[in-house]
Order: sequence, then structure tokens, then C-alpha cells
Amino acid sequence: MSDTLPKYRLIADRLAGDIAAGRLKAGDQIPPERSIAETYGASRMTVRQALRHLAERGIVQARAGAGTFVEARPIQQELSTLTGFTEEMERQGRRAESILVEAAPAAAEAETAQALSLAPGDEVWRISRIRLADGAPVALETTEIAAGVTPGLLDRADFARASLYATLRAGYGIHPATAEQTLAAAAAEPSTALPLRLAPGAPVLRLTRLTRDAEGRVFEYVRSVYRGDAFVMKARLDLADPAPPRPPAPSQPTGAA
Repeated sequence: MSDTLPKYRLIADRLAGDIAAGRLKAGDQIPPERSIAETYGASRMTVRQALRHLAERGIVQARAGAGTFVEARPIQQELSTLTGFTEEMERQGRRAESILVEAAPAAAEAETAQALSLAPGDEVWRISRIRLADGAPVALETTEIAAGVTPGLLDRADFARASLYATLRAGYGIHPATAEQTLAAAAAEPSTALPLRLAPGAPVLRLTRLTRDAEGRVFEYVRSVYRGDAFVMKARLDLADPAPPRPPAPSQPTGAA
């Protein structure tokens, strides 16, 4: 190991590297202090200092009487950028997976029909998935696509593995461009708590998104439930131009004309 950093920092950086590379995953227990000390030829006090340094950086968490565990990193969701789940996880260096719950034609319900400018009962493709990041379930997502503009969509890909947006771009020339998105805090219902490994009533975020292509045409309506402890929503805000200053009132004449 290099001598340019204190030994506790070198040990901390090696452990952080193992976590970043996936050799230690969220929820895994860090090896005991004695084992780390033997591996790096350091004292247990130095190892303790290294673990404290990682805890201060939010990488690990010490649990009294249990040991030290890899902390789950929250997913940074950029509210100013439109990306699919798979693409966003890849951008953040995470492993994206999906459990396909449903992929089938369906009759558009009133809410979906209104969102997609369809008549109630028109055919849509309904794709429901449990979204996983680094092996942990983080969201339930139901996507509905107007079938009329995407014939044969469900036969083009296995959406447990494939990116929907990549399939739309390659197969139909549909390029997602803009979206209207709403977020609301809610409590997990039993039907959503179980697949997300939450207790009923735990905090979740409910998301709806209406997506348009580069020509401004609506093609997708998404309803999702996110684990409240798995996401951090980020948005860039710019100060609106302040109102221009009002011109001074004209001076009043001091004498009669």
C-alpha cells in the first residue's frame, strides 16, 4: 500500500472499492475487525478508524451488537431529465433488473384513455414490472402504451430484460422527449408493500408520468410506486427573472401654470 495516505484511509479506500465493484453489496456485513486487521497488517484501532471514516461518508452503518454493514445508497432521481429506469440505473453504475408481473393487451380504463387521448376501451399494451436496483426491489411500475402506434410491441422483446425506451426507438422510431410527471407521498398498501419488502403503511412515493415523443405526441402513461427510503429526488431550480423595477412616479408641479 502507498505511504501517501494514513493507513486507516488506505484500508477505507480498499473497502470502498470492494463496495463500488459489487464485491460487497448493500446489506452485506463487513468482515470482522480482526480479519481486516490481519489482511492489511494493521491494528484493530486503525481498522476501527477506517470503518468510522466510511460511516461518516455514508458508505457503511455500524449496528450495535451486530457489526458493520454496507449501507444502501439512495437512487438519485433527476427530475429535470427524462430517462428509462434501465438507462438511469446504468448511468449511476447500478445493476438494473425487472421481474415481469404482466405484459398483455388490455382495454384502456377511463384514466388511461384520457391521458393517452383514446376512447375508453381502446387497446393498450400494459406492462407491469417490479424494478430492482442491485438486486433489491425499489419500485412497482405499470406502463401503458397506445397499441395503435406500436403494433406487435409485446412480441419484440422480453421486458423483464429489455429497455422499453430502447425498443420503442429501435422498433418504431419513437423517441421519448418530454414528460409531465407528478409525485405524491403515500403509505404502502398491503398489495404493494409485500413485493417491495415493506411493512404496510411504510412511506412510499406515487408517481404518474405522461410521456410525449419528439413530435409532441402522447404515447405512454406510467403509474409507479417507489420505496420512500430508496430514492432521493433532485431538481435544478433557476430563479425566475425578477419583475422589472417600476419607473419613478412623475414629479408633481410646485406651482400653478
